[in-house]
Amino acid sequence: MGVTANDFVWGSNSVALNQGLMLIQAYFISDNPAYLQAAQANLDYILGRNATGYSFVTGYGDQTPQEIHHRQSAADEITAPVPGFVVGGPHSGQQDGCDGYPSNLPARSYVDSVCSYSTNEVAINWNAPLVYLSGALESINAL
Repeated sequence: MGVTANDFVWGSNSVALNQGLMLIQAYFISDNPAYLQAAQANLDYILGRNATGYSFVTGYGDQTPQEIHHRQSAADEITAPVPGFVVGGPHSGQQDGCDGYPSNLPARSYVDSVCSYSTNEVAINWNAPLVYLSGALESINAL
């Protein structure tokens, strides 16, 4: 599996995380370690092994989103965003009209700006698979 050019839609990180979730299930069914390795690669992508160099999880990694599209983080009078949130990720549509996108290439079409609701929004439907995938990998690797 893995993220392809067609996967860079609104919430592309959710695509990668949900693929990882399904790869974990394929591993459980087949006991084929290739599925487990692919699931780990999807998590690695979210945590910074990607074309942007960003860890898409706030507060985790060397370069993390700081200007997320999240009202609670913007309103709490603390400079850093709430840690532990995954943002939507690269999105080739760029329909939010924000300045600062470094590229029109799908994999690099991400900007860390509160304006960029199409790439920097936080939503439960892409945070839930992050929790599952990271927890499953932790559990399996602990066996």
